[in-house]
Amino acid sequence: MKATVRLPLVFSTLALGSALLSACAQQPASANPAASAELKAFPTQLAGHQRHVIELPALPNEDERKLELIGTKAMTVDCNTRGMDGRFDERDVKGWGYTYWVLQSRGQVMATMMACPPGSQRPGVAQTQGTLLRYNSKLPVVVFVPDGMGLRWRVWQAGAAQEAPLR
Repeated sequence: MKATVRLPLVFSTLALGSALLSACAQQPASANPAASAELKAFPTQLAGHQRHVIELPALPNEDERKLELIGTKAMTVDCNTRGMDGRFDERDVKGWGYTYWVLQSRGQVMATMMACPPGSQRPGVAQTQGTLLRYNSKLPVVVFVPDGMGLRWRVWQAGAAQEAPLR
């Protein structure tokens, strides 16, 4: 009898916990409309590349945040670790003083050479080393990526500054 009494209690506890976690989840903020208006200054195309536009939301303490750009290439992966050649070059928008980014990559993938168990192949991606940029919600981040590749990004936030001990 005790097992049947505890079961509804477990389900109600799980439901409450799920509701609390959902309430705590950070909702994506909307992009800054001023940044959208500045998009007309940037080039619309670059031969052999696709244009990606990231419009960041305005956040408090933007100087404590960084935007990381990561070039990707979709491929079949296995248990080996992979990386891809490439770097993001900074280019100027003539007459505006704005910056856009171009991924320079031949799409060459490097991997470890471990013997993987049968059936370990799955869809995945190879990534370039990330490039950190200043977080700026006032302008769009325009990135050109070679055809056949992709772009991922994430925002980093600084923690509290620490004092270094003397030794």
